Amino acid sequence: MSLRPLTRERIVVSILTVFLATASLTACQKQNTQVKSYSQDGLLGITDVNPNMPTSPTHHTYLADTRLMKATINQVPHVTGSTISVNGDTANVKIDVPANLTDQEVAVVEKEARDKLSHAMPRYTVKVSVSRK
Repeated sequence: MSLRPLTRERIVVSILTVFLATASLTACQKQNTQVKSYSQDGLLGITDVNPNMPTSPTHHTYLADTRLMKATINQVPHVTGSTISVNGDTANVKIDVPANLTDQEVAVVEKEARDKLSHAMPRYTVKVSVSRK
């Protein structure tokens, strides 16, 4: 058995055969018609996956959160002052109430403050303490 010498024409025909076979196989594959693009945020959509990025609409700072907590506490009756400290996902809130309130009234103020804060800031675990002044 003798091998034929490789000629330029045989090489071109071989390359074209391989190319056509590859093209026909890729044309038979199912094409995905739905293409999802990145958000137009300049960061290639990274704000879609990280809600803590400053450009994300859900981004909040501790300062903004404590302002909202202060505004919420000011809606609770009998509160004369408050101190808020945030540590991670825990908000420690100290509320000052008048000294002439009864124990039941203090308990009502504490519960109302906790309920309102938990509703306004659901991402925090709210701990409320009340002191009479």
